[in-house]
Amino acid sequence: MKKNILCILGVISLLGGLVSCGDNISATSTSDSTIVSDSTTDPVTIRFWHTFGKTVTNGIQKKIDSFEKAVKDNEGVDVDIEMEYQGSYDDIVTKVEKGFATSNTPTITVAYPDHVAEYLDSESTPGEYVVNLDEYMDDEDIGFNKEAYLGDGSKDDFVSSFMTEGENYVSEGTYSLPMMKSTEVMFYNEDLLSSILSDYAPGNSSSAQIKRYMSNISWDDFMDLCKYINDYKAVYSDSIKYSCIYDSDSNLFISHSYQKDIPFISIKDGEGSVDFNNDAAKDMVSKFKQNYDDGCFTTKEILGEYGSNYFKEAQSVFSIGSSGGAAYNMPTNSTFTFEVCKVPAENDNPLYVTQGPTLALLKSKNYTTEENSQKVKYAWKFLKYITNTENNADLCFNYSQGYVPVRESSYEGDDYQEIIDAQDDFAKNIEVVANEIDGKYLTTACFAGSATARNQVGGILANVIAGDSVAEAFDYAYGQTTLAM
Repeated sequence: MKKNILCILGVISLLGGLVSCGDNISATSTSDSTIVSDSTTDPVTIRFWHTFGKTVTNGIQKKIDSFEKAVKDNEGVDVDIEMEYQGSYDDIVTKVEKGFATSNTPTITVAYPDHVAEYLDSESTPGEYVVNLDEYMDDEDIGFNKEAYLGDGSKDDFVSSFMTEGENYVSEGTYSLPMMKSTEVMFYNEDLLSSILSDYAPGNSSSAQIKRYMSNISWDDFMDLCKYINDYKAVYSDSIKYSCIYDSDSNLFISHSYQKDIPFISIKDGEGSVDFNNDAAKDMVSKFKQNYDDGCFTTKEILGEYGSNYFKEAQSVFSIGSSGGAAYNMPTNSTFTFEVCKVPAENDNPLYVTQGPTLALLKSKNYTTEENSQKVKYAWKFLKYITNTENNADLCFNYSQGYVPVRESSYEGDDYQEIIDAQDDFAKNIEVVANEIDGKYLTTACFAGSATARNQVGGILANVIAGDSVAEAFDYAYGQTTLAM
């Protein structure tokens, strides 16, 4: 990935008043931030709640095994990280929030930043549940780039926009660390598009010509192309039902808002602010509605199922979805050639939503201050280990189905080069994310209600299609979001 990707440096930190933290630290305080001595004979058991499928889980378990051995060999400490599958992201946020009341929470949890904002809002006092990572990150003994045996590099090596999302909260500090990331890309049926472009845009029918054409097309021009496909789809294939299907209605609204510099949500004076109920956003949705009426695209919210289901059967020419779900768009029985490109953008301003798992550290009232401190300390070490250059590249390239690493240096190693040299279906996806999108990510504010805002704007277009006026759809979304704050 190009080095000019770095745009906003993230800052991450340790819990409360951490003092010097070497391999053998004595407890001299009873505050919540005390880091206790490692000289315990009991294993440090760390619960890790996750949402991963079997393949990624297997990859992480291998990293856990090697981490536990490394800590034992280098520090003489027994660490036992127990992975516990919790279902979907919606499931895990519900279980964590319920767990605060029952003292049944993990030390490490997979999360979206919006979910971490909800956890912070659940606290009666700062630091009650969610660990502020700032001082951990910069600590002179266990911060980044301080423990060579863990392979932990500099924090500046992280893709900056991935790090930024972990500090974009109402509460000052950094409360989540990126683990693996994805973004939106567009899959296209090259066989169909070759025939279509030979008529629509002569001179753009070869594979290289199509790739160049699609890499430079604007959103408005793309909508014109999609309208042409809808109008003449019977000419090119009996199988085409839709020109384009957009999987995330929320991302459609949010990415276009940022590309057009339309307010969405923000943090003002230390409080969350809901800004999307404005005339420019309403005009944007009215335009989406016209595009829909013209047959240019439809969405998952409207269809009730993912676009990949249609794309892989050659029933749509384009499918816009997560790079992390690339495998779902693979053609059934390899019946056609597919390619990947960045999603066409508006206003010559390509900005894309980041997705994929982040990790947060939590304290539980089920443990003493010393127990929490010890668990968090070694959980932090594991976060460094799982996100180091080699481990993160291996996990993303060899165990995931389209996630990309969170460190710049992971794109310079052998694993990345082997993927690109292979020029297989997976390489198509990774190359677009790494070289074409190249860090052009947007980050949204995170506060209690921001997750609801994301969900609600995702329903606006579908509600308008169903018969609501644009004003009614916006009023409903705005009302539901403010109720959640």
